[in-house]
Amino acid sequence: MSLRRSRTIPSLLLAAALVGGGSLTACGVGASNGSGSAGDADETSFDAAMDDLPADTGLPADTGLPAAASTKGVSYAPYVGDVSPVSDDVSPSLPTSVTDADGRDVTVDSVDRIVPLDISGELSRTVAGLGLRDNIVGRSVSSMEPSLKDVPVVTQGGHSINAEAVLNLHPTLVLLNHSIGPDDAVDQIRNAGVPVVMLEDPEFTDGKIGEDIRTTAGVLGLADEGEKLASRATDEYDRAKDKVSELAGAADGGKPLRMAFLYARGDGGVFYILGPDSGTATLIESLGGTDVAKENGITDMTPANAEALAKMNPDVLVMMSGGLESTGGIDGLLSKPGVAQTTAGQHRRILAIPDSQALSFGPQSGEMLLGAAAALYAPDDHREATAS
Repeated sequence: MSLRRSRTIPSLLLAAALVGGGSLTACGVGASNGSGSAGDADETSFDAAMDDLPADTGLPADTGLPAAASTKGVSYAPYVGDVSPVSDDVSPSLPTSVTDADGRDVTVDSVDRIVPLDISGELSRTVAGLGLRDNIVGRSVSSMEPSLKDVPVVTQGGHSINAEAVLNLHPTLVLLNHSIGPDDAVDQIRNAGVPVVMLEDPEFTDGKIGEDIRTTAGVLGLADEGEKLASRATDEYDRAKDKVSELAGAADGGKPLRMAFLYARGDGGVFYILGPDSGTATLIESLGGTDVAKENGITDMTPANAEALAKMNPDVLVMMSGGLESTGGIDGLLSKPGVAQTTAGQHRRILAIPDSQALSFGPQSGEMLLGAAAALYAPDDHREATAS
């Protein structure tokens, strides 16, 4: 099996994660979704998230749904809990042989001790969803699942791998992609004789959800479970998009909210508007909005200066909750040039999404989308108190 494919990851996300020491995680953790109970494939916390959305979708705008464009204040998307595994009794078909994304031939003989590492926590959720949560012995700072809270973090200064910390866990398999590094640390782990499988770089599109799950499952010798999890995740995301489309059509007379995704770290120079190459268009359009960066021809990113913000004039600013916190909260954000002059700034209208969920398209994408939509369209239930 070959995992090689030419992909690129927006450099900002990785570079900013590897410097400074700012954590790409939210400060709040939601309730566990059963912490590993498999149950029926359709019985997940996704359905509870569907119930959290306003019920009167598809009705005229005067039925009580909030006027989202004129709503004021910061609202926070909830942090999703644990993924429900498709099975709690799996028997991987091993060994598997793959040519990974670095062109290396790797044989996987054991999945007893897995260290899944990436910038968004998708890999740990995928491994858990396939039924191997208890086999995860190390994690990145983005793997914030409640059931992994006692599993050692092996990244430092954001998303830089501590090779010695990984090796001290005696892993039988390290799964990662190029969203995390550095290469020297990866090579150190390989040279110690640990099987390392470099997966494809993240592609921030919803269409890759099922394919990426199947690829990871193939490495782990769980093809059948991979098909089940991929099908469930894709179905949930499609259902979520349909639900949110109804909700967006009922709010504000169906006029799409104009939204911009801001990436900020601290009060220094890390302040950018992200474009579709980072997954912003997929997220914003799935929320029923218009990505003003895409509208203005931005593909990857551009500095969030006063001129750019004035030209775009978004109704809502979307941010990672940790990024908003690092700027000093809403007041710190409004002190940045141009922010207060936008419609979003005048209304203090920020949609804050947990860092590891904001541009994540893994097995809980549907639930993550529903959480963001609930915060956007039912903001009174997702105010500042839910951020801690």
